[in-house]
Amino acid sequence: MRQSMAQVLRGCRMGLVVGSIALSACAPEKTDYKSIAAPPTVKIVRPEPRTIVRVVGQPSFIESYERTSIYPKMTAYIEKWIVDIGDKVKKNDTLATLFVPELREDYGTKQADVGLEKERIDLADKAVDVAEADVKAAEAAVDEAKAELGKYQAEVDRWDTEVKRLTREVARGVVDKQVLLESERQLRSNTASRDAAKATIAKSEADLLARQAAAAKAKVDVGVAKARLAVAESEERRLKAWVDYLTLMAPFDGVIVARSANTGDFVLPASGDLTAMRRAPDLATTNAAPIYVVDRTDIVRVFMDVPEQDANFVRIGSKATVLARAFRDKEIPATVTRTSWALNVKSRTLRAEIDLPNTDSQLLPGMYAYAKVMIERPGVRALPKAALVPLADKTFCMLLEDGKAVRTEVEVGISDGEWVEVTNHRRPGPTTGPLNEVPWTPIDGTEQVLLGDLSVLTDGSPVNVSTDEKKPKGAPSGKPSVAGG
Repeated sequence: MRQSMAQVLRGCRMGLVVGSIALSACAPEKTDYKSIAAPPTVKIVRPEPRTIVRVVGQPSFIESYERTSIYPKMTAYIEKWIVDIGDKVKKNDTLATLFVPELREDYGTKQADVGLEKERIDLADKAVDVAEADVKAAEAAVDEAKAELGKYQAEVDRWDTEVKRLTREVARGVVDKQVLLESERQLRSNTASRDAAKATIAKSEADLLARQAAAAKAKVDVGVAKARLAVAESEERRLKAWVDYLTLMAPFDGVIVARSANTGDFVLPASGDLTAMRRAPDLATTNAAPIYVVDRTDIVRVFMDVPEQDANFVRIGSKATVLARAFRDKEIPATVTRTSWALNVKSRTLRAEIDLPNTDSQLLPGMYAYAKVMIERPGVRALPKAALVPLADKTFCMLLEDGKAVRTEVEVGISDGEWVEVTNHRRPGPTTGPLNEVPWTPIDGTEQVLLGDLSVLTDGSPVNVSTDEKKPKGAPSGKPSVAGG
């Protein structure tokens, strides 16, 4: 009896389960259908002031601030090399000396020529002194002759007067004629002496002119000697410059990174040492390497190629960091020192350079580095990236006007990956022409921009605005995000 009751109860339970399953299968499925006629629900955001920081990171490399390859100026032999690779040198330190015997002989000849021309100048100066003394002597002789002329002219005048007086006295018979004849003889004698004095003056003046001409010539000879000395000194300086080329000196404080010099090597201009290995560092365009390569290492340069989209925002003074893992696993703070301003036409990148102090010489040229440049735009108006729709080379958003979505083109700037700088917007008005004829309007923050599933929105379609005041998710103001390689 008990077994029968248990079986009955078990059967009842199974019947209930089957019935429930049957009822649930037969009952209609409840489905929550959304009306396709209902406008999509969106949120409203406005362009708000933000500080957008974009970090552009690119693989980079380190180079010395300066690298100079030392070549010989002339065909020569290496007389002696003094420094080797790894040696630190100071500016104007001697690296090596060259040997050109005929050049040194020419230089010695020019030095002797300079000495000879100086002696000629001294001789010409003394000749001027002699000529000037001769001129003074000639002038004194002229003065003496003129004095003699005056004396004889006075005697002539005296005896001429005496002869005239005696002539009258003889005519009256007062004086004997013999006295008159004696006076006439004295007159003729003094007249002859006067004429001789005049000739002496003429001779002395001619001699003076000759002495003056000789003095002028002596002065000209001094000028010629000085000019010849100047030419000789110029030649000496020229050859001294060539002789100075025989000493190879360090152009700046640095380190020798390559040497291909050996004692007695025959070197040629612009091609260096012909016996150097063809794969030597800094191989020349010809078939030889430079004698030395010197790197300046107190400052190193980090090169970074900035992509075109970020090039306009990277300027001198932009904050940057450099990570050289072979040096230390820590970013080195820095700033952009210089840019090329123009883009590379092939890679479409902007070359930026960062100078780093390297007083301890631990940053080695050739090290791999990773450089980052921080592009910071404080106080710009920005929209969430989700509120913008890129199309080809343009960017659009949807504005809310009279409960409808209005497709609007916007000008964008820098982006940190979640927020995008927006500057201007434009859209066709009711009476305007094509879009490219519509003027841009600055964004002032009053624009109501739709945020939601923008793929279901079309220009002019109605929308429902959510009353949720929660701001869209975005990066905190000023939070940087890394972009680039």
